[in-house]
Amino acid sequence: MRTLDDAEISQLLSADLVARLATIDEAGYPHITPVWFLWADNTFYVTSYVDRPHLSRIRSNPRVGLVIDTEHKQRGDGERPNRQVRIIGDAAVSADSTGTWTRRIRRKYIDETLSPDAVERGLHQGRALITISPRQIRAVASV
Repeated sequence: MRTLDDAEISQLLSADLVARLATIDEAGYPHITPVWFLWADNTFYVTSYVDRPHLSRIRSNPRVGLVIDTEHKQRGDGERPNRQVRIIGDAAVSADSTGTWTRRIRRKYIDETLSPDAVERGLHQGRALITISPRQIRAVASV
C-alpha cells in the first residue's frame, strides 16, 4: 500500500466514479448505497429522492462512510492495481428544493449531448441534499 498524492486524489474525486455511501441502521448494521457525488469546498455532496431509506438512517445517525475507488485490469503479475479514497464523516440532510445540487452532480456523470433531458429528469419528485463533512480522509493505492 502507498498513500496517494494530491494529484491522484483530485483525479479520483473529479472522475465520474460511483461512490458507496455507508449508513448505520437503528440495530447498528451497515447499509451500503451506490451514489453519485460532487466534491467541492472540502465537502462531499450527494442528492437522493426524498423517500430513500438511507436518508432516515442519516437523520437517526449522521455518522457515515464513503468510498470512491477504481481498479485496473489484471496485469501479467496477477495484480489488479486499485486506488481508493475512504472517508468517515458527519452527514446532514436538507432539501434540494430547486434541484441546484442535483443538476450539478448529474452534469458530472451525464453527457448532455447524448441525453439532453437526463439532467432534469425526476426533479419534480423532490430531492434531498446530503452534505458530508469529512472527519478523516484516507487515500491509498495497492501498488
